Amino acid sequence: MSNKKKSKSNTNIKSLYGKECTLPKDEFIKLYNIRINGLNSDEVLEKQNKYGLNQISQAKPKKWYNYFFESLFTPFNSILLRHCCCPFLYRCLPCNHSQLC
Repeated sequence: MSNKKKSKSNTNIKSLYGKECTLPKDEFIKLYNIRINGLNSDEVLEKQNKYGLNQISQAKPKKWYNYFFESLFTPFNSILLRHCCCPFLYRCLPCNHSQLC
């Protein structure tokens, strides 16, 4: 428990996150030209045209065969498939040992 307290007190916030996290609110607002009321309509349209909508792009859904192959080739299913296919492989492969055939 004492190790956790020591590590928290020795953490250098400025080196981890930069100077912005330790600036007072007024200096941060002044440094980044932040307005308390936000953007007006024209600025919003300008930024939307420049940067696009503020949305996270959705990943494409997987096809059905992706799910099929993912579930087919799990370690457990691979073992089951091997045990199912082994007798057929031994019968199909040419061999010189009469015990296996």
